[in-house]
Amino acid sequence: VETACDQHGWILGYTVNPGNLHDSRTFDGIYEKIRKKDGVEMIIADAGYKTPAIAKQILDDGIKPLFPYKRPMTKDGFFKKGEYAYDEYYDCYICPNDQVLEYSTTNREGYREYKSCGAICEGCPYLSQCTNSKNHVKVITRHIWQDYIDESEEIRQTLGMKDVYAKRKQTIERLFGTAKENHGFRYTQMYGKARMEMKTALTYTCMNLKKLANILKNREMRMA
Repeated sequence: VETACDQHGWILGYTVNPGNLHDSRTFDGIYEKIRKKDGVEMIIADAGYKTPAIAKQILDDGIKPLFPYKRPMTKDGFFKKGEYAYDEYYDCYICPNDQVLEYSTTNREGYREYKSCGAICEGCPYLSQCTNSKNHVKVITRHIWQDYIDESEEIRQTLGMKDVYAKRKQTIERLFGTAKENHGFRYTQMYGKARMEMKTALTYTCMNLKKLANILKNREMRMA
């Protein structure tokens, strides 16, 4: 169950999807339910949604995406991708040994491939930290929409955004915890997507009503 809420913890929308689909594949459903709501200026999501396609989709609609830091998936002892400098003017990468990785091709997944010269890399003192390929060629990929990820990274590093992202613990994470512990959302308890959508709708409606009841009760106590 993918869920969206506002900064005060009110549930705005949800979608029910098969458990074997990645969050990034099911994002369109929940996004369509919230993007047209009034006052949506920023969408805060976890690392599962941090993809170039989602970043482009949100930014093209004039909304700011706020994603968390994602650790580079690099083997221990090897240079991380961030240690290879991208030259936007010449469209190439510069390795830690100041050698050029030139553009080679764009694969079917939308990634541009940059390759080094194997003859030069063969005698490089950093070869063991760069690649294990038999032909000594280092390959770096860059998505055609990488600029959108870079823009979202600039938003993340803006002053105050760390505190904004931390509010997820008080809003959406608290909703998930309540739904799992008190309403059986830890497991699928019904057969069929339609039944699960019905259960989710009723549960989230009750959670919003409970929140409203608590607010009204506290307001009456203050006025008494």
